[in-house]
Amino acid sequence: MILFFNAGNDPAPGDVYYIDDLTWAEKTVTDIENFEAGATLPWEPLDQQTLIHGLFEVVNNPDASGVNASSKVGKYTKGVSPFSTLAAVAPGAIDITDKPQYNLDVWAPVGSTSVTFQLESASSGNKEVTRDVTTPGSWETMSFDFSDFQAVTDWAALKLIFNPGVAEEGKVFYFDNLRQGDSTVDPCEGAVTINNIVDDFECQRNYEYGAGAELIAAVNNPKLTAANSSTKVGLYKDQPNQPWSALCVNFPEGIDLTVFNQLELQVLSTAAVPVLLKLEGGSSPAKEIWTAITIANDWETLSADFSGESGNDHKRVCFFFNGGVETTTVDDYFIDNIKFAHAPYDGCLVNYDNPAFESNVWNYFPADNSGAFEQVDNPLKAGINTSDKVGKATEKASGEQPWQGMYTDLESYIKFGANTVIKAKILSPKITTITLKVEKPLVAGFPGGSGDVTVANTKINEWEELSWDFSAAPTPIDPAGQYARLTWIFDILNLPSEDVVYYFDDIRLESSDCGQSSSVFDAPKLELLSVSPNPVSDVLRIENAASLKSTDIFNVYGQRVAKLWNSNQNLSHIDVSALPAGAYFIMGYNDKNQPTAQARFIKM
Repeated sequence: MILFFNAGNDPAPGDVYYIDDLTWAEKTVTDIENFEAGATLPWEPLDQQTLIHGLFEVVNNPDASGVNASSKVGKYTKGVSPFSTLAAVAPGAIDITDKPQYNLDVWAPVGSTSVTFQLESASSGNKEVTRDVTTPGSWETMSFDFSDFQAVTDWAALKLIFNPGVAEEGKVFYFDNLRQGDSTVDPCEGAVTINNIVDDFECQRNYEYGAGAELIAAVNNPKLTAANSSTKVGLYKDQPNQPWSALCVNFPEGIDLTVFNQLELQVLSTAAVPVLLKLEGGSSPAKEIWTAITIANDWETLSADFSGESGNDHKRVCFFFNGGVETTTVDDYFIDNIKFAHAPYDGCLVNYDNPAFESNVWNYFPADNSGAFEQVDNPLKAGINTSDKVGKATEKASGEQPWQGMYTDLESYIKFGANTVIKAKILSPKITTITLKVEKPLVAGFPGGSGDVTVANTKINEWEELSWDFSAAPTPIDPAGQYARLTWIFDILNLPSEDVVYYFDDIRLESSDCGQSSSVFDAPKLELLSVSPNPVSDVLRIENAASLKSTDIFNVYGQRVAKLWNSNQNLSHIDVSALPAGAYFIMGYNDKNQPTAQARFIKM
């Protein structure tokens, strides 16, 4: 073995190179297919259905440049199916136990958006990973990470679906250099921030720690159970001789407790100890709630109801483990899934104009092809529903049973009162029946659900509000069961011959409403605030503000540019000197965070 350092260049006197631990190692990437000597794998259209799933052949590279200058590549021509599939059946040849990621060079034509890579298992079915096309019209390397499926060992085939869901018969795609190696894909790639999650120690790490930041670290979960199957959790090392030391999280913009006001976290501790949960750091008085770890050496969920602090100003949440107790040792607390959970649903259940009440994850039964869901623009902004966004449910003709349907799990339970009627707005293309069920009790010992409550609509292609009375359900609802699932079944007695689309919105308890979205500029019933001077250059004076807990200032684009916590003072002052010149709107809120007053002013 010969090593050349700075090869090809004249050496400079005094150059020193340090090397260590030189060993032979297994190649980290396994080459599976490169087409230079023809195809290694038995590529063919799925089930040899060329009309439906297209054609495959090995050809000269049409664009030998960029990441792929190979002479030979695979060419795939799509069939008539939107999910035209190229397959390689190779039982015994597919093993992701040690190398879970497949890397593939792809040349996709302009207009292509994604590629799906599937592995087929006899016991587990198809498992797939979809990646976006980032450079259509040129070669790019795509990485498909199957780490989540490494426990499966009976793989029988691999499949490629180019631009899935798009019918484009005859469209040509090229691929090459199929390789297998270690996982390199960032598991948090593409993750969208969920603001009510504080820290899950994986992909939702959304706020910064203050006090105790040096004592918390993400580590492997020491006890993977059904209660907490997260790979990563937090480890907080509580220090000795500090009975009131705390782990604190900062919220510079304040904590919005209007809807998400149930503080939750999972804890694993070696001992049962008291825990203090505290909101502080703002202009409002601090709020403390005591709870306790009651189970040693197992995951337990702690929670505290801070709904009473809605509208108050807090900018920090602190956790005191074994608070107030003098210790002489460093105590380990594993924590995970810190979040402000949704308050129980005591009014609006689903509304697609309010992110706090969106339910976008629906599951279908009896099979995945039984239905589909999208959040879409309201197709008919008229009559009783002028919402911008609504839910779109598709009853699939490809389903298997007339009673096929879909369900969503709410983020908390439905807080029924004496009235157990649920209402919803429906837009249907025909006169039919619509079934609603309430299921999934969070309290043990209660029936699993209400059974089918079915009503008929009376209008075609027009919004109407329907009612379902769960006191008359096959299994009448007991509110103490804390039910947290809604289930739709459209046209329960018939399997459609073609897909049928229904729209729904504003699912609510009868005693309340979801309301329609409104602009901050349009509040005709609001009290008019007295502001001066107007126009203003520096400090704006607001009178008759005694009923207000807080005040927001919006620019003409509806963007909030300032906030003031009034604390129900009759006279308030806001420094607006830093605002650009222009027109602004003031909105005042009461103790329940409801808008009650408004004003306009000009900044000079």
